[in-house]
Amino acid sequence: MEDLNDLALFAHVVTQQGFSAASRHLGIPKSRLSRRISQLEERLGVRLLQRSSRRLLLTGVGREFYERCQATVAAGDEAFDVLRQATSQPQGLLRVSCPFTLAQFWLTPLIPAFMRACPGVRLQLEVSNRRVDPMQENIDVVLRVRRPPFEDSSLIARPLGSTVDVLLASPALLAQLGAPQGLTDLAAWPVLSLPAENDRYRWTLERGAQVQEFGFTPHFVTDDMFALRHLAEQGMGLALLPEIMCRDALAEGRLVRVCGEWACATSEIQAAFASRRGMLPAVRAFIDYLLQNPPGEAVARTGLS
Repeated sequence: MEDLNDLALFAHVVTQQGFSAASRHLGIPKSRLSRRISQLEERLGVRLLQRSSRRLLLTGVGREFYERCQATVAAGDEAFDVLRQATSQPQGLLRVSCPFTLAQFWLTPLIPAFMRACPGVRLQLEVSNRRVDPMQENIDVVLRVRRPPFEDSSLIARPLGSTVDVLLASPALLAQLGAPQGLTDLAAWPVLSLPAENDRYRWTLERGAQVQEFGFTPHFVTDDMFALRHLAEQGMGLALLPEIMCRDALAEGRLVRVCGEWACATSEIQAAFASRRGMLPAVRAFIDYLLQNPPGEAVARTGLS
């Protein structure tokens, strides 16, 4: 492949109307510049310039070659302008993936303020509970909830906050069934649940160093946590839900903790992305914005549930 630098050097010599002026403009010794153009002519097998002590003339083929070299140099400058603009301020398309519940109670209310602060950014949000690989799917930022230990990954993960799943029920259900003294007392309770792999319904709960599995047959199953919360508030059963999305219901007494010493292991809310090297300003601005508005605090400020 031909060295495109030689095309740029040739275009500069013609534009500056001589080797001396091009040498000063580019900061390259005149002898080296002349040698590069001579070598280019030898490789191409044509004479591009007619040299004399007083003037420099283009040959016929040299003029046509110059016009195309000039277009190539202009295209290269435009390409670098795109990079300079992309790395100077947040702009361009930003692709983000986020689980349903996280998007509903936290991310979506934050988006208007972010877009007003970064008007040059076009945001594309994919809301999905499936595992997303940003490197394979061309996603800039993946928001996710993970419990330790975290799997080895080539991704960079920035912690944004934490959450813990707790057992919840309505005061009416507690009045009907009585306050349980332990997990075994919940065996006869109606249970509301997320779908389970292979229909193996069980919760792994912790109390300090104690770990216990609670198996059950669900009375209602859905992948919508807000539906689970609503049914729990209506006294339809016991639910295991993120405390962070139920704070308003707990504060207002629509839900209460059941077997309050038992809960799931704490989960970390993360922003995962491919690499810090070459991070576009739009990605950096988005992650910085999320760090300034972490889950829980942002919900409290907006008053959303």
